[in-house]
Amino acid sequence: MDEFAAHLIISNDAFIAATRASELFSALSADVADETSKEIIDASSSKADDAISAIDSSMSAARTFSLFGGKKAVWLRNVNFLSDGALGKSESLEKKLEELVEFLSGLRADEVAFVINASPVDKRKKFFKQIQSAAEVEDLSFKDPAGGCLAFVKAKAKEIGISLGDGAAEALVAMVAADSRMALSELLKLANYVNYARPLTEEDVFCMVPIFGAGDFFDISNAFSSGDLQACLSSLRRYFFANKNASARPIISTLQKKNSLLIQIRSMLDSKLPLRARGGVDDAREKFSDSYSFSLNDKNSFNVFSQNPWYLSNKLIPEAEKFSLKRLLDFQLYFIDAFRALIDRGGDDEAVMRDLFVRCLSK
Repeated sequence: MDEFAAHLIISNDAFIAATRASELFSALSADVADETSKEIIDASSSKADDAISAIDSSMSAARTFSLFGGKKAVWLRNVNFLSDGALGKSESLEKKLEELVEFLSGLRADEVAFVINASPVDKRKKFFKQIQSAAEVEDLSFKDPAGGCLAFVKAKAKEIGISLGDGAAEALVAMVAADSRMALSELLKLANYVNYARPLTEEDVFCMVPIFGAGDFFDISNAFSSGDLQACLSSLRRYFFANKNASARPIISTLQKKNSLLIQIRSMLDSKLPLRARGGVDDAREKFSDSYSFSLNDKNSFNVFSQNPWYLSNKLIPEAEKFSLKRLLDFQLYFIDAFRALIDRGGDDEAVMRDLFVRCLSK
């Protein structure tokens, strides 16, 4: 880390990136006695001119000598113009970012500590490729929001010295809908609740943490697709504990839609189509276009070819590879049976879903 004066923290969760940047800035500026030599420039911008002004201010701060000599510390905070959005496509801003990279390359770590946190970041952009030769880059991005929040909670628990019992971290993430800012706030509250004297339990979380936001079903869906029965049952228990009067019908709907996509993918895999190869999905689209009653260019939750390319390649295809076509078809039939059971056994939704998961995933 001493090799570079500049440090870039990126994540697809802005709070996680900002939290890490704050910690790093504090550590790197610990030996800066003069508070006027520590400068924080907020870079969150809605216009290219504002972003350029923030970059200029940060470079000016790093150039300015400390009044009493010694090291300078600069934090360009909450950068939001490195994505593929309209702001990130500004030519003037792109030139200013190139200037920033060149400037950072010339800084000495014993003279300046320069911290940047950014979210989201398009890693295909020229700036991201260039900055890696001028700064230490920490990538805290994750594929799954719940998984990223879970890792964050566990790291923070270790940092503040509180132990987590079985399922406590998972329960916390579920209760706050994977919101990292809320998760940290509630974790600190829970730590004080037990006075740091014992491990936090699932029961502590359920009793002390209010339900935050509307629950979605990604946690249950991901657990089901993993094929891990115990993880699936735990996720189901947390969901119904947090949503005591919830209906299971939306869960089945979510599972059924995803499973229909997996069936399509598994059929193509069984046809020996190399979906993971470059152009493999496009080849499959051309081969199977006549099998669909709708246009493959239309966005449709049941159309595998209209799914986000990253989601298709990194989530759906690997999940389809875990199950045989017969098993996926059996899942669809089991979902129908479970839906009928929900109608016949009103008010017993959790039990119906538990029976469904055991039927599908039990070995």
